[in-house]
Amino acid sequence: MTKRESITKKGTKRFTGCWTCRRRGVKCDEERPSCKNCKAYGVECEGYMVKLCWGDNKRNPLKRTPEKNRSLILYEWKENQLLDDLQIDYFLDRIDMASVFITAKSFQSKDDFSYGPFNVFDASCSFQNARQFPEYESDSHGEIVPTSYSSPQGFFLGPESRIRERLEQASFVGLQHDLEIEVILLDFWDTYLHRILTPLDETEVNPYNLMLKEALDSSRSAEIQRALLHTVCAMCSSFLSTGAGLSFIAPEYQGVDYRQYWNFHKIRGLNFVSASYAWKEAATSEEVSFLVASIYFLLATDVLSNSDEWQIHFRGAVEALKTISDSGEGGLVPALEDQESVPGALLFFAQMTKLTYLFSTLYNVSDDVCNRHMTVSDLEFIRYPEENMAQSLMYRNTGITPGMLTCLSNIVNYLQVADFSKARDSTVMAIEQELAECEPPPFNNNMSSLNPLIVYHQAVMFHIAMRLLFMREVKLQDPDELQVLVDSGIDHIEINEEITKDIPGFGLFWPSFVICCEATSSEGQARVSSWLQTIEPHCVDSMKRGKRVIKKVWERRRNGDQVSWLSVIRELDPTLLLA
Repeated sequence: MTKRESITKKGTKRFTGCWTCRRRGVKCDEERPSCKNCKAYGVECEGYMVKLCWGDNKRNPLKRTPEKNRSLILYEWKENQLLDDLQIDYFLDRIDMASVFITAKSFQSKDDFSYGPFNVFDASCSFQNARQFPEYESDSHGEIVPTSYSSPQGFFLGPESRIRERLEQASFVGLQHDLEIEVILLDFWDTYLHRILTPLDETEVNPYNLMLKEALDSSRSAEIQRALLHTVCAMCSSFLSTGAGLSFIAPEYQGVDYRQYWNFHKIRGLNFVSASYAWKEAATSEEVSFLVASIYFLLATDVLSNSDEWQIHFRGAVEALKTISDSGEGGLVPALEDQESVPGALLFFAQMTKLTYLFSTLYNVSDDVCNRHMTVSDLEFIRYPEENMAQSLMYRNTGITPGMLTCLSNIVNYLQVADFSKARDSTVMAIEQELAECEPPPFNNNMSSLNPLIVYHQAVMFHIAMRLLFMREVKLQDPDELQVLVDSGIDHIEINEEITKDIPGFGLFWPSFVICCEATSSEGQARVSSWLQTIEPHCVDSMKRGKRVIKKVWERRRNGDQVSWLSVIRELDPTLLLA
Protein backbone atom coordinates (compact mmCIF):
# COMPACT_ATOMS: atom_id res chain seq x y z
CA MET A 1 0.00 0.00 0.00
CA THR A 2 1.59 3.28 -1.11
CA LYS A 3 1.39 6.57 0.68
CA ARG A 4 -0.52 8.05 -2.27
CA GLU A 5 -3.15 5.31 -2.09
CA SER A 6 -3.60 5.26 1.65
CA ILE A 7 -3.61 8.89 2.72
CA THR A 8 -6.17 11.46 1.69
CA LYS A 9 -4.57 13.89 -0.68
CA LYS A 10 -6.45 16.93 0.41
CA GLY A 11 -7.90 17.63 3.82
CA THR A 12 -10.35 20.30 4.90
CA LYS A 13 -10.91 22.19 8.10
CA ARG A 14 -13.67 19.72 8.90
CA PHE A 15 -11.16 16.91 9.39
CA THR A 16 -8.47 18.78 11.32
CA GLY A 17 -10.41 19.94 14.35
CA CYS A 18 -11.14 18.36 17.71
CA TRP A 19 -12.37 14.79 17.83
CA THR A 20 -15.90 15.85 18.82
CA CYS A 21 -16.28 18.11 15.77
CA ARG A 22 -14.77 15.43 13.52
CA ARG A 23 -17.32 12.89 14.70
CA ARG A 24 -20.20 15.37 14.40
CA GLY A 25 -18.98 16.39 10.93
CA VAL A 26 -18.97 20.11 11.68
CA LYS A 27 -16.39 22.84 11.27
CA CYS A 28 -14.12 23.32 14.29
CA ASP A 29 -12.63 26.66 15.39
CA GLU A 30 -9.60 24.71 16.71
CA GLU A 31 -9.22 26.74 19.89
CA ARG A 32 -6.91 25.13 22.45
CA PRO A 33 -7.29 23.42 24.86
CA SER A 34 -10.98 22.98 23.90
CA CYS A 35 -12.90 24.51 21.05
CA LYS A 36 -15.56 27.18 21.47
CA ASN A 37 -17.81 25.41 18.99
CA CYS A 38 -18.35 22.47 21.35
CA LYS A 39 -19.04 24.79 24.26
CA ALA A 40 -21.60 26.71 22.22
CA TYR A 41 -23.46 23.48 21.39
CA GLY A 42 -23.22 22.17 24.97
CA VAL A 43 -21.16 19.10 24.12
CA GLU A 44 -17.89 17.93 25.63
CA CYS A 45 -14.82 18.71 23.56
CA GLU A 46 -12.63 15.61 23.29
CA GLY A 47 -9.53 17.62 22.42
CA TYR A 48 -6.84 17.06 19.82
CA MET A 49 -4.88 14.13 21.23
CA VAL A 50 -3.28 11.56 18.92
CA LYS A 51 -5.72 8.80 18.01
CA LEU A 52 -5.02 5.27 16.84
CA CYS A 53 -7.53 4.13 14.21
CA TRP A 54 -8.23 1.07 12.11
CA GLY A 55 -7.53 1.82 8.46
CA ASP A 56 -9.09 0.12 5.43
CA ASN A 57 -6.85 -0.37 2.41
CA LYS A 58 -9.73 -1.63 0.24
CA ARG A 59 -11.97 1.41 0.44
CA ASN A 60 -11.86 4.57 -1.60
CA PRO A 61 -8.96 6.56 -0.11
CA LEU A 62 -11.06 9.73 -0.29
CA LYS A 63 -13.48 8.24 2.24
CA ARG A 64 -12.45 8.36 5.87
CA THR A 65 -14.87 5.90 7.43
CA PRO A 66 -12.67 3.48 9.43
CA GLU A 67 -13.35 -0.24 9.41
CA LYS A 68 -11.68 -3.04 11.34
CA ASN A 69 -8.60 -4.05 9.37
CA ARG A 70 -4.97 -5.02 9.97
CA SER A 71 -3.72 -1.65 8.71
CA LEU A 72 -3.23 1.22 11.13
CA ILE A 73 -3.05 4.95 10.49
CA LEU A 74 -2.07 7.50 13.10
CA TYR A 75 -4.20 10.62 12.71
CA GLU A 76 -2.57 13.76 14.07
CA TRP A 77 -3.85 17.31 14.25
CA LYS A 78 -3.77 18.81 10.72
CA GLU A 79 -1.72 15.84 9.51
CA ASN A 80 -2.14 12.23 8.41
CA GLN A 81 1.00 10.17 8.93
CA LEU A 82 1.46 6.58 7.81
CA LEU A 83 3.04 4.27 10.37
CA ASP A 84 6.10 2.27 9.42
CA ASP A 85 6.15 -1.52 9.94
CA LEU A 86 7.84 -1.27 13.34
CA GLN A 87 5.20 1.14 14.63
CA ILE A 88 2.41 -1.02 13.23
CA ASP A 89 3.79 -4.10 15.01
CA TYR A 90 4.11 -2.10 18.22
CA PHE A 91 0.50 -0.93 18.16
CA LEU A 92 -0.91 -4.24 16.96
CA ASP A 93 0.64 -5.87 20.02
CA ARG A 94 -1.15 -3.37 22.21
CA ILE A 95 -4.44 -2.73 20.41
CA ASP A 96 -6.42 -4.81 22.88
CA MET A 97 -5.11 -2.65 25.71
CA ALA A 98 -7.12 0.24 24.29
CA SER A 99 -10.26 -1.18 25.87
CA VAL A 100 -9.13 -0.01 29.31
CA PHE A 101 -9.81 3.57 28.26
CA ILE A 102 -13.54 3.23 27.57
CA THR A 103 -15.51 5.37 30.03
CA ALA A 104 -18.99 6.76 30.38
CA LYS A 105 -17.73 10.03 28.89
CA SER A 106 -15.87 8.60 25.93
CA PHE A 107 -17.94 5.59 24.93
CA GLN A 108 -19.60 5.81 21.53
CA SER A 109 -20.53 3.06 19.10
CA LYS A 110 -20.89 2.73 15.36
CA ASP A 111 -21.53 -0.49 13.48
CA ASP A 112 -19.04 -3.08 14.76
CA PHE A 113 -16.52 -0.88 16.54
CA SER A 114 -16.46 1.66 19.34
CA TYR A 115 -14.19 4.60 19.89
CA GLY A 116 -13.16 7.30 22.34
CA PRO A 117 -10.81 10.28 22.27
CA PHE A 118 -7.66 8.16 22.21
CA ASN A 119 -8.22 4.87 20.41
CA VAL A 120 -10.62 2.76 18.41
CA PHE A 121 -11.89 -0.09 20.54
CA ASP A 122 -12.86 -3.68 19.96
CA ALA A 123 -16.63 -3.97 20.40
CA SER A 124 -16.13 -7.27 22.27
CA CYS A 125 -15.24 -5.20 25.35
CA SER A 126 -18.60 -4.57 27.00
CA PHE A 127 -19.37 -1.13 28.36
CA GLN A 128 -20.25 -2.62 31.75
CA ASN A 129 -16.80 -4.17 32.09
CA ALA A 130 -15.09 -1.04 30.85
CA ARG A 131 -16.53 1.00 33.69
CA GLN A 132 -14.27 -0.83 36.13
CA PHE A 133 -11.38 1.30 34.88
CA PRO A 134 -10.50 4.89 35.85
CA GLU A 135 -12.25 7.85 34.26
CA TYR A 136 -10.57 10.52 32.18
CA GLU A 137 -9.36 13.73 33.75
CA SER A 138 -8.23 17.05 32.33
CA ASP A 139 -4.61 18.08 32.53
CA SER A 140 -3.35 21.57 33.31
CA HIS A 141 -4.01 22.58 29.70
CA GLY A 142 -7.56 21.27 29.76
CA GLU A 143 -6.97 18.32 27.46
CA ILE A 144 -8.36 14.94 28.36
CA VAL A 145 -5.85 12.47 29.74
CA PRO A 146 -6.45 9.04 31.30
CA THR A 147 -5.89 8.59 35.02
CA SER A 148 -4.38 5.19 34.26
CA TYR A 149 -2.55 4.00 31.19
CA SER A 150 -0.80 0.89 30.03
CA SER A 151 2.95 1.19 30.27
CA PRO A 152 5.25 0.31 27.36
CA GLN A 153 5.99 -2.91 29.22
CA GLY A 154 2.28 -3.80 29.35
CA PHE A 155 1.44 -7.23 28.02
CA PHE A 156 -1.80 -8.93 27.07
CA LEU A 157 -2.44 -12.41 25.74
CA GLY A 158 -5.53 -11.52 23.75
CA PRO A 159 -7.77 -10.84 21.89
CA GLU A 160 -9.37 -14.25 21.30
CA SER A 161 -7.84 -14.76 17.87
CA ARG A 162 -4.39 -13.95 19.23
CA ILE A 163 -4.88 -16.26 22.22
CA ARG A 164 -5.76 -19.13 19.89
CA GLU A 165 -2.75 -18.31 17.76
CA ARG A 166 -0.48 -18.45 20.82
CA LEU A 167 -1.93 -21.80 21.89
CA GLU A 168 -1.44 -23.26 18.42
CA GLN A 169 2.14 -21.98 18.19
CA ALA A 170 2.96 -23.69 21.48
CA SER A 171 1.21 -26.96 20.42
CA PHE A 172 -0.95 -26.51 23.51
CA VAL A 173 -3.36 -29.32 24.43
CA GLY A 174 -6.44 -28.49 26.47
CA LEU A 175 -9.00 -30.59 28.27
CA GLN A 176 -11.23 -30.41 25.17
CA HIS A 177 -10.02 -30.33 21.59
CA ASP A 178 -11.61 -26.97 20.73
CA LEU A 179 -9.72 -25.08 23.50
CA GLU A 180 -12.81 -22.94 24.01
CA ILE A 181 -12.56 -22.89 27.81
CA GLU A 182 -8.80 -22.34 27.73
CA VAL A 183 -9.37 -19.24 25.61
CA ILE A 184 -11.91 -18.06 28.18
CA LEU A 185 -9.44 -18.71 31.01
CA LEU A 186 -6.64 -16.77 29.33
CA ASP A 187 -9.04 -13.95 28.50
CA PHE A 188 -9.98 -13.91 32.19
CA TRP A 189 -6.28 -13.58 33.01
CA ASP A 190 -6.03 -10.57 30.68
CA THR A 191 -9.23 -8.98 31.90
CA TYR A 192 -9.01 -9.56 35.62
CA LEU A 193 -6.80 -12.07 37.37
CA HIS A 194 -3.35 -10.66 36.62
CA ARG A 195 -4.57 -7.39 38.13
CA ILE A 196 -5.41 -8.86 41.54
CA LEU A 197 -1.94 -10.33 42.06
CA THR A 198 -0.41 -6.92 42.79
CA PRO A 199 -2.03 -3.92 44.52
CA LEU A 200 -1.07 -1.40 41.82
CA ASP A 201 -2.62 -0.09 38.64
CA GLU A 202 -1.57 -0.91 35.09
CA THR A 203 1.18 1.73 34.97
CA GLU A 204 3.50 -0.53 36.99
CA VAL A 205 5.23 -3.56 35.51
CA ASN A 206 3.45 -6.75 36.55
CA PRO A 207 6.10 -9.44 37.26
CA TYR A 208 3.72 -12.26 36.28
CA ASN A 209 2.95 -10.70 32.90
CA LEU A 210 6.60 -9.81 32.44
CA MET A 211 7.56 -13.48 32.71
CA LEU A 212 4.74 -14.46 30.34
CA LYS A 213 5.86 -11.87 27.81
CA GLU A 214 9.45 -13.10 27.98
CA ALA A 215 8.28 -16.69 27.48
CA LEU A 216 5.76 -16.11 24.69
CA ASP A 217 7.23 -13.21 22.74
CA SER A 218 10.96 -13.98 22.90
CA SER A 219 11.26 -17.26 20.98
CA ARG A 220 11.46 -19.51 24.04
CA SER A 221 10.93 -23.22 23.65
CA ALA A 222 7.38 -24.46 23.16
CA GLU A 223 7.81 -26.54 26.31
CA ILE A 224 8.41 -23.44 28.44
CA GLN A 225 5.51 -21.64 26.76
CA ARG A 226 3.16 -24.56 27.42
CA ALA A 227 4.25 -24.76 31.05
CA LEU A 228 3.44 -21.13 31.81
CA LEU A 229 0.19 -21.27 29.84
CA HIS A 230 -0.88 -24.38 31.79
CA THR A 231 -0.04 -22.76 35.14
CA VAL A 232 -1.91 -19.59 34.18
CA CYS A 233 -4.93 -21.70 33.18
CA ALA A 234 -4.62 -23.52 36.51
CA MET A 235 -4.55 -20.22 38.37
CA CYS A 236 -7.59 -18.84 36.56
CA SER A 237 -9.65 -22.04 36.84
CA SER A 238 -8.70 -22.31 40.52
CA PHE A 239 -9.99 -18.80 41.15
CA LEU A 240 -13.15 -19.27 39.10
CA SER A 241 -13.92 -22.65 40.69
CA THR A 242 -14.08 -20.99 44.12
CA GLY A 243 -15.22 -17.48 43.24
CA ALA A 244 -17.23 -17.65 40.03
CA GLY A 245 -20.46 -16.91 41.88
CA LEU A 246 -19.21 -13.58 43.13
CA SER A 247 -21.06 -10.59 41.77
CA PHE A 248 -18.03 -8.88 40.28
CA ILE A 249 -17.21 -11.79 37.96
CA ALA A 250 -18.73 -11.12 34.54
CA PRO A 251 -21.46 -13.56 33.39
CA GLU A 252 -19.42 -14.79 30.42
CA TYR A 253 -16.97 -16.44 32.84
CA GLN A 254 -19.65 -18.30 34.78
CA GLY A 255 -21.62 -21.48 34.20
CA VAL A 256 -18.60 -23.77 33.67
CA ASP A 257 -17.31 -26.54 35.92
CA TYR A 258 -13.83 -25.10 36.27
CA ARG A 259 -12.62 -27.63 38.83
CA GLN A 260 -11.89 -30.25 36.17
CA TYR A 261 -9.90 -27.66 34.22
CA TRP A 262 -8.06 -26.69 37.39
CA ASN A 263 -7.00 -30.29 37.99
CA PHE A 264 -6.09 -30.87 34.34
CA HIS A 265 -3.89 -27.80 33.92
CA LYS A 266 -2.34 -28.11 37.35
CA ILE A 267 -1.22 -31.66 36.51
CA ARG A 268 0.14 -30.52 33.13
CA GLY A 269 2.06 -27.72 34.82
CA LEU A 270 3.43 -30.14 37.41
CA ASN A 271 4.53 -32.51 34.65
CA PHE A 272 6.76 -29.79 33.24
CA VAL A 273 8.06 -28.92 36.70
CA SER A 274 8.87 -32.55 37.47
CA ALA A 275 10.65 -33.10 34.16
CA SER A 276 12.56 -29.81 34.31
CA TYR A 277 13.48 -30.26 37.96
CA ALA A 278 15.44 -33.41 37.12
CA TRP A 279 17.78 -31.59 34.73
CA LYS A 280 17.98 -28.23 36.50
CA GLU A 281 21.71 -28.58 37.25
CA ALA A 282 22.44 -28.99 33.53
CA ALA A 283 20.19 -26.13 32.42
CA THR A 284 21.07 -22.47 31.99
CA SER A 285 20.08 -19.93 34.64
CA GLU A 286 17.47 -18.51 32.29
CA GLU A 287 15.89 -21.92 31.71
CA VAL A 288 15.76 -22.56 35.45
CA SER A 289 14.27 -19.08 35.89
CA PHE A 290 11.24 -20.20 33.88
CA LEU A 291 11.09 -23.33 36.04
CA VAL A 292 10.98 -21.08 39.12
CA ALA A 293 8.25 -18.98 37.50
CA SER A 294 6.17 -22.08 36.76
CA ILE A 295 6.52 -23.27 40.36
CA TYR A 296 5.72 -19.85 41.76
CA PHE A 297 2.63 -19.62 39.54
CA LEU A 298 1.56 -22.90 41.16
CA LEU A 299 2.25 -21.35 44.58
CA ALA A 300 0.02 -18.43 43.61
CA THR A 301 -2.65 -20.98 42.67
CA ASP A 302 -2.27 -22.46 46.16
CA VAL A 303 -2.94 -19.01 47.64
CA LEU A 304 -6.16 -18.67 45.65
CA SER A 305 -7.42 -22.12 46.62
CA ASN A 306 -5.22 -22.69 49.70
CA SER A 307 -4.13 -26.16 48.63
CA ASP A 308 -2.33 -28.22 51.26
CA GLU A 309 0.27 -29.00 48.59
CA TRP A 310 1.79 -25.52 48.79
CA GLN A 311 4.77 -26.66 50.88
CA ILE A 312 5.82 -29.11 48.16
CA HIS A 313 5.74 -26.33 45.56
CA PHE A 314 7.59 -24.04 47.94
CA ARG A 315 10.33 -26.59 48.48
CA GLY A 316 10.73 -27.03 44.72
CA ALA A 317 11.00 -23.28 44.20
CA VAL A 318 13.72 -22.99 46.85
CA GLU A 319 15.79 -25.82 45.36
CA ALA A 320 15.48 -24.36 41.85
CA LEU A 321 16.55 -20.95 43.14
CA LYS A 322 19.50 -22.54 44.92
CA THR A 323 20.56 -24.13 41.63
CA ILE A 324 20.65 -20.69 40.00
CA SER A 325 22.55 -19.24 42.96
CA ASP A 326 25.13 -22.04 42.88
CA SER A 327 25.65 -21.68 39.14
CA GLY A 328 27.85 -18.64 39.64
CA GLU A 329 26.08 -16.69 36.89
CA GLY A 330 24.68 -14.12 39.33
CA GLY A 331 21.12 -14.91 38.31
CA LEU A 332 19.57 -13.85 41.62
CA VAL A 333 21.12 -10.37 41.58
CA PRO A 334 20.16 -8.68 38.30
CA ALA A 335 21.96 -5.61 37.06
CA LEU A 336 20.23 -2.28 37.42
CA GLU A 337 19.20 -2.24 33.76
CA ASP A 338 17.80 -5.80 33.98
CA GLN A 339 15.00 -5.09 36.44
CA GLU A 340 12.26 -5.35 33.80
CA SER A 341 13.55 -8.61 32.34
CA VAL A 342 13.78 -12.29 33.28
CA PRO A 343 16.41 -11.64 36.02
CA GLY A 344 14.29 -8.83 37.48
CA ALA A 345 11.17 -10.99 37.59
CA LEU A 346 13.22 -13.86 39.03
CA LEU A 347 14.40 -11.62 41.88
CA PHE A 348 10.76 -10.77 42.62
CA PHE A 349 9.71 -14.44 42.68
CA ALA A 350 12.74 -15.30 44.84
CA GLN A 351 11.89 -12.65 47.45
CA MET A 352 8.22 -13.68 47.44
CA THR A 353 9.24 -17.31 47.94
CA LYS A 354 11.30 -16.27 50.95
CA LEU A 355 8.37 -14.25 52.32
CA THR A 356 6.13 -17.31 51.92
CA TYR A 357 8.44 -19.16 54.28
CA LEU A 358 8.77 -16.30 56.79
CA PHE A 359 5.00 -15.76 56.94
CA SER A 360 4.21 -19.42 57.51
CA THR A 361 7.03 -21.25 59.26
CA LEU A 362 6.27 -20.01 62.78
CA TYR A 363 2.89 -21.70 62.99
CA ASN A 364 3.66 -24.77 60.88
CA VAL A 365 4.08 -27.90 62.97
CA SER A 366 7.65 -29.05 63.56
CA ASP A 367 7.51 -32.13 61.32
CA ASP A 368 6.11 -30.50 58.17
CA VAL A 369 8.01 -29.97 54.92
CA CYS A 370 9.17 -26.46 55.82
CA ASN A 371 10.51 -27.05 59.30
CA ARG A 372 11.77 -30.59 58.94
CA HIS A 373 14.44 -29.71 56.39
CA MET A 374 14.78 -25.94 56.47
CA THR A 375 15.45 -22.90 58.66
CA VAL A 376 15.77 -19.20 57.92
CA SER A 377 19.51 -19.55 57.54
CA ASP A 378 18.96 -21.94 54.62
CA LEU A 379 17.40 -19.07 52.66
CA GLU A 380 20.23 -16.59 53.16
CA PHE A 381 21.35 -17.16 49.57
CA ILE A 382 18.20 -15.31 48.44
CA ARG A 383 19.61 -11.80 48.60
CA TYR A 384 17.95 -8.44 48.09
CA PRO A 385 20.63 -5.90 47.05
CA GLU A 386 20.32 -2.42 48.53
CA GLU A 387 21.73 -0.67 45.47
CA ASN A 388 18.90 -1.86 43.20
CA MET A 389 16.10 -1.44 45.72
CA ALA A 390 14.15 1.48 44.25
CA GLN A 391 14.21 -0.08 40.77
CA SER A 392 13.46 -3.64 41.86
CA LEU A 393 10.04 -5.09 41.10
CA MET A 394 9.87 -6.28 44.71
CA TYR A 395 9.95 -2.77 46.12
CA ARG A 396 7.83 -1.31 43.33
CA ASN A 397 5.08 -3.90 43.85
CA THR A 398 5.14 -4.43 47.65
CA GLY A 399 7.05 -1.57 49.26
CA ILE A 400 9.29 -4.05 51.09
CA THR A 401 12.90 -2.88 51.41
CA PRO A 402 15.99 -5.07 51.91
CA GLY A 403 16.17 -3.87 55.51
CA MET A 404 12.59 -4.98 56.19
CA LEU A 405 13.19 -8.43 54.74
CA THR A 406 16.39 -8.83 56.76
CA CYS A 407 14.66 -7.68 59.93
CA LEU A 408 11.73 -10.09 59.52
CA SER A 409 14.20 -12.90 58.80
CA ASN A 410 16.04 -12.13 62.03
CA ILE A 411 12.80 -12.05 64.05
CA VAL A 412 11.75 -15.43 62.67
CA ASN A 413 15.24 -16.83 63.15
CA TYR A 414 15.25 -15.67 66.79
CA LEU A 415 11.91 -17.36 67.44
CA GLN A 416 13.16 -20.56 65.82
CA VAL A 417 16.34 -20.81 67.91
CA ALA A 418 15.55 -18.68 70.98
CA ASP A 419 15.66 -21.63 73.36
CA PHE A 420 19.23 -22.35 72.36
CA SER A 421 20.56 -18.81 72.13
CA LYS A 422 23.25 -17.77 74.58
CA ALA A 423 22.97 -14.10 73.70
CA ARG A 424 19.24 -13.42 73.76
CA ASP A 425 19.43 -9.89 75.14
CA SER A 426 21.98 -8.70 72.59
CA THR A 427 19.98 -10.31 69.78
CA VAL A 428 16.77 -8.59 70.90
CA MET A 429 18.55 -5.24 71.06
CA ALA A 430 19.97 -5.78 67.58
CA ILE A 431 16.51 -6.51 66.18
CA GLU A 432 15.10 -3.40 67.87
CA GLN A 433 17.82 -1.38 66.18
CA GLU A 434 17.00 -2.97 62.83
CA LEU A 435 13.31 -2.14 63.25
CA ALA A 436 14.20 1.49 63.80
CA GLU A 437 16.57 1.59 60.83
CA CYS A 438 14.25 -0.08 58.32
CA GLU A 439 11.29 2.25 58.71
CA PRO A 440 9.72 3.03 55.32
CA PRO A 441 11.20 6.00 53.49
CA PRO A 442 9.01 9.13 53.54
CA PHE A 443 6.38 9.43 50.86
CA ASN A 444 7.19 11.66 47.89
CA ASN A 445 3.95 13.52 47.26
CA ASN A 446 5.24 15.00 44.00
CA MET A 447 4.44 11.78 42.15
CA SER A 448 1.67 11.94 39.56
CA SER A 449 0.59 8.29 39.92
CA LEU A 450 -1.24 6.66 42.83
CA ASN A 451 1.25 3.79 42.85
CA PRO A 452 3.92 5.46 45.04
CA LEU A 453 1.23 6.27 47.61
CA ILE A 454 -0.06 2.69 47.54
CA VAL A 455 3.47 1.33 47.90
CA TYR A 456 4.08 3.68 50.84
CA HIS A 457 1.01 2.46 52.74
CA GLN A 458 1.87 -1.16 51.94
CA ALA A 459 5.36 -0.56 53.36
CA VAL A 460 4.05 1.07 56.54
CA MET A 461 1.58 -1.78 57.14
CA PHE A 462 4.35 -4.33 56.68
CA HIS A 463 6.61 -2.49 59.12
CA ILE A 464 3.84 -2.19 61.73
CA ALA A 465 3.09 -5.92 61.39
CA MET A 466 6.77 -6.71 62.00
CA ARG A 467 6.81 -4.51 65.10
CA LEU A 468 3.69 -6.20 66.45
CA LEU A 469 5.19 -9.65 65.84
CA PHE A 470 8.38 -8.60 67.62
CA MET A 471 6.63 -7.03 70.62
CA ARG A 472 4.14 -9.85 71.11
CA GLU A 473 6.22 -12.93 70.34
CA VAL A 474 9.74 -11.79 71.28
CA LYS A 475 9.22 -9.22 74.03
CA LEU A 476 5.94 -10.85 75.19
CA GLN A 477 4.12 -7.55 75.68
CA ASP A 478 0.44 -7.53 76.61
CA PRO A 479 -1.86 -6.92 73.60
CA ASP A 480 -3.57 -4.03 75.40
CA GLU A 481 -0.25 -2.18 75.50
CA LEU A 482 -0.01 -2.24 71.71
CA GLN A 483 -3.31 -0.66 70.73
CA VAL A 484 -1.85 2.71 69.73
CA LEU A 485 0.34 0.91 67.21
CA VAL A 486 -2.59 -1.29 66.13
CA ASP A 487 -4.79 1.78 65.59
CA SER A 488 -2.08 3.29 63.41
CA GLY A 489 -2.00 0.09 61.37
CA ILE A 490 -5.79 0.15 60.96
CA ASP A 491 -5.54 3.77 59.80
CA HIS A 492 -3.22 2.72 57.00
CA ILE A 493 -5.42 -0.26 56.11
CA GLU A 494 -8.43 2.04 55.75
CA ILE A 495 -6.53 4.68 53.79
CA ASN A 496 -5.10 2.05 51.48
CA GLU A 497 -8.57 0.60 50.94
CA GLU A 498 -9.91 4.03 50.04
CA ILE A 499 -7.20 4.91 47.52
CA THR A 500 -7.31 1.47 45.87
CA LYS A 501 -11.10 1.09 45.68
CA ASP A 502 -10.99 1.38 41.87
CA ILE A 503 -8.01 -1.00 41.56
CA PRO A 504 -8.91 -4.72 41.73
CA GLY A 505 -5.53 -5.88 43.05
CA PHE A 506 -4.59 -7.03 46.53
CA GLY A 507 -1.48 -6.28 48.49
CA LEU A 508 0.11 -8.78 50.85
CA PHE A 509 -2.52 -10.11 53.24
CA TRP A 510 -0.09 -11.06 56.03
CA PRO A 511 0.51 -7.49 57.34
CA SER A 512 -3.21 -6.72 57.52
CA PHE A 513 -3.85 -10.12 59.10
CA VAL A 514 -1.33 -9.50 61.92
CA ILE A 515 -2.66 -6.00 62.60
CA CYS A 516 -6.26 -7.28 62.69
CA CYS A 517 -5.39 -10.14 65.05
CA GLU A 518 -3.82 -7.75 67.56
CA ALA A 519 -6.85 -5.42 67.72
CA THR A 520 -8.32 -5.84 71.21
CA SER A 521 -10.34 -2.65 71.76
CA SER A 522 -14.01 -2.65 70.79
CA GLU A 523 -13.45 0.36 68.54
CA GLY A 524 -10.48 -1.27 66.80
CA GLN A 525 -12.35 -4.53 66.26
CA ALA A 526 -15.36 -2.63 64.90
CA ARG A 527 -13.14 -0.87 62.36
CA VAL A 528 -11.50 -4.15 61.39
CA SER A 529 -14.90 -5.85 61.06
CA SER A 530 -16.07 -3.05 58.78
CA TRP A 531 -12.98 -3.46 56.59
CA LEU A 532 -13.35 -7.25 56.47
CA GLN A 533 -16.95 -6.81 55.37
CA THR A 534 -15.84 -4.39 52.64
CA ILE A 535 -13.34 -6.84 51.14
CA GLU A 536 -15.56 -9.91 51.60
CA PRO A 537 -16.76 -10.03 47.95
CA HIS A 538 -13.13 -10.07 46.76
CA CYS A 539 -11.62 -12.52 49.25
CA VAL A 540 -9.83 -15.59 47.94
CA ASP A 541 -9.83 -18.81 49.95
CA SER A 542 -6.71 -18.10 52.01
CA MET A 543 -8.10 -14.71 53.06
CA LYS A 544 -11.41 -16.28 54.12
CA ARG A 545 -9.56 -18.81 56.25
CA GLY A 546 -7.43 -16.02 57.69
CA LYS A 547 -10.57 -14.12 58.68
CA ARG A 548 -11.77 -17.12 60.68
CA VAL A 549 -8.48 -17.11 62.58
CA ILE A 550 -8.84 -13.38 63.36
CA LYS A 551 -12.33 -13.91 64.80
CA LYS A 552 -11.12 -16.88 66.85
CA VAL A 553 -8.24 -14.85 68.33
CA TRP A 554 -10.69 -12.14 69.36
CA GLU A 555 -13.05 -14.70 70.88
CA ARG A 556 -10.28 -16.31 72.94
CA ARG A 557 -9.03 -12.96 74.20
CA ARG A 558 -12.51 -11.81 75.18
CA ASN A 559 -12.62 -14.85 77.43
CA GLY A 560 -9.46 -13.70 79.21
CA ASP A 561 -6.93 -15.83 77.33
CA GLN A 562 -4.14 -13.59 75.98
CA VAL A 563 -3.45 -16.14 73.30
CA SER A 564 -0.98 -15.68 70.44
CA TRP A 565 -2.38 -15.77 66.93
CA LEU A 566 0.38 -18.26 66.11
CA SER A 567 -1.03 -20.81 68.53
CA VAL A 568 -4.58 -20.22 67.25
CA ILE A 569 -3.51 -21.03 63.69
CA ARG A 570 -1.72 -24.17 64.88
CA GLU A 571 -4.95 -25.32 66.53
CA LEU A 572 -7.47 -24.11 63.96
CA ASP A 573 -5.81 -24.19 60.53
CA PRO A 574 -2.15 -25.33 60.52
CA THR A 575 -1.93 -25.67 56.72
CA LEU A 576 -3.03 -22.08 56.08
CA LEU A 577 -0.88 -20.23 53.53
CA LEU A 578 -0.70 -16.52 54.35
CA ALA A 579 0.71 -14.39 51.54
